[in-house]
Amino acid sequence: MVDLAMLQIVRDVVAIFGVIAGFTYYALTVRNANKTRELSLKSQEQALETRQAQMFFQIFDKFHEPEFFDKFTQIFTWKWTDYDDFIAKYGWKTNPEAWYSEGSVAAFFEGIGLLVHLKLLDITLVHGLMFRHIKMFWEKMRPISLEMRKRLRIPHIDQWVEYLYAELMKHDKEMLTT
Repeated sequence: MVDLAMLQIVRDVVAIFGVIAGFTYYALTVRNANKTRELSLKSQEQALETRQAQMFFQIFDKFHEPEFFDKFTQIFTWKWTDYDDFIAKYGWKTNPEAWYSEGSVAAFFEGIGLLVHLKLLDITLVHGLMFRHIKMFWEKMRPISLEMRKRLRIPHIDQWVEYLYAELMKHDKEMLTT
């Protein structure tokens, strides 16, 4: 009987160690899977940051092409008193080349604004290399864009330029306070 009792104890101890070994194996497997997932997420984040930087520098290259920069700088030589004066001097009927230049620059900044809004482009990149240009452009063209929205009854004209400007100003303020 002692042998049978001893066998039962040994059997119970072996079963307990089996459960402990199984639980330990499971815990180690889960821990390893979590570490692998964390590394994968970090790798994905790094890949996303790299893609954002690549995309931004493709955009930045376009920004510095002579044709674009000529259009951008030309706008800052323009002078007008109000919306009607602007249209008379630079509108699609009287000066299609100027109209196209302004529209081209606005569309470029619209695209960047939408990419920032969709979180496909980090505002820090845009702020670091294009802040003053976007700020100057929107501050010069804001009265025209806002009046155009009213007169044409198209409330979304230059909305992403305006959004981008607002985000850049917030980011700039944050940078100054940190």
